[in-house]
Amino acid sequence: MFEKYDLDITVDEKTIDKSLPGIKERLGELQRACRDNAIPVVILIEGWNASGITDVSSEIVQAIDPRGYNLYSIGTPTDEEKAHNLTWRFFIKIPANGRIAIFARSWYSRTLAEHLSGLNWKEKLVESTSAIRNFERQLVDDGALVLKFFLHIGKEEQRRRMIERRGTRSPAG
Repeated sequence: MFEKYDLDITVDEKTIDKSLPGIKERLGELQRACRDNAIPVVILIEGWNASGITDVSSEIVQAIDPRGYNLYSIGTPTDEEKAHNLTWRFFIKIPANGRIAIFARSWYSRTLAEHLSGLNWKEKLVESTSAIRNFERQLVDDGALVLKFFLHIGKEEQRRRMIERRGTRSPAG
């Protein structure tokens, strides 16, 4: 996937800080337009570990009306969720018309984490990919706007952030 992109292109903090207020204002306007037009919105935020998924989720929710969205941090499935197919726990969280569901991690990372280990992982990948395509097609066919973001950082930056995280934790955690 990354062969098509120049991963050396970066945006400096000064440029981000200058652009962010206008982007946040526009995001609020778009939220109101989707609400007024009864368009459900699904936002997926994926990325490598330590890539900033929490920070990006926070920036989005600060820019929009809290009455119009739900934020879901997707982790290890519960026993009930394990009893259903891959997309069930996401399906039950799909927003009503005019609302937004933000997923910090989604069906993509959960597929990798939960379904691609052990024997027959290649068959599980094909099955999971098919289920995801069908699920996303169903969302779009039902009128949802699906926005997918993948946060990429290089290995050295990831390593630096992981070390920084470890340094900020207490000895017990």
